[in-house]
Amino acid sequence: MKTKGELTKQNILKESIKLFSKQSFKNVTIRQIAKAAGISPASIYKYYDTQEDLYYAAMQSASQELINVLQTAETLEALVKTYLHHMLISEVLFEIMTYFSLDKENEKNILPISNEINYFLDLLENMIAGENAKIEAQLLFSTLNGLIISYKKIPDRNDETNFDAIQRLADYYIMQLKKRL
Repeated sequence: MKTKGELTKQNILKESIKLFSKQSFKNVTIRQIAKAAGISPASIYKYYDTQEDLYYAAMQSASQELINVLQTAETLEALVKTYLHHMLISEVLFEIMTYFSLDKENEKNILPISNEINYFLDLLENMIAGENAKIEAQLLFSTLNGLIISYKKIPDRNDETNFDAIQRLADYYIMQLKKRL
């Protein structure tokens, strides 16, 4: 059973994930997070040293959720479909990463989820296999993210239509990839 402190920390993280997926880091305040979590702003600092630490924890939590889902995929096609679905339909991680990437004032400028990204690249590489598996995994990862960025917010189209279009393009890419191998 979790302690009251562990539950509070978990609630702070859950509420911050919601807020950071709707607004950029600099537009979310500790006061907003505290209000959403039902605690005082000072209480947040018992669990997180800075707002930036909380932001990184939110991004890592969202990316770990993705990793947990990806581990069930048994084929390259299933892995890609799971990734796309998670990034498009369960869009929290996509939105947080987008805000992070667009923040030109970010001093670190390095995604704090590099371990999770490398894990996904390793999954892709292992499923692709072969002499050029590493570069093909990197190309596939870049292609998938490019498709998401290009097609996610097309006006007058719903998420399902966008997902179908992206999935068709990803399937075509995988088919061409398999021909190259």
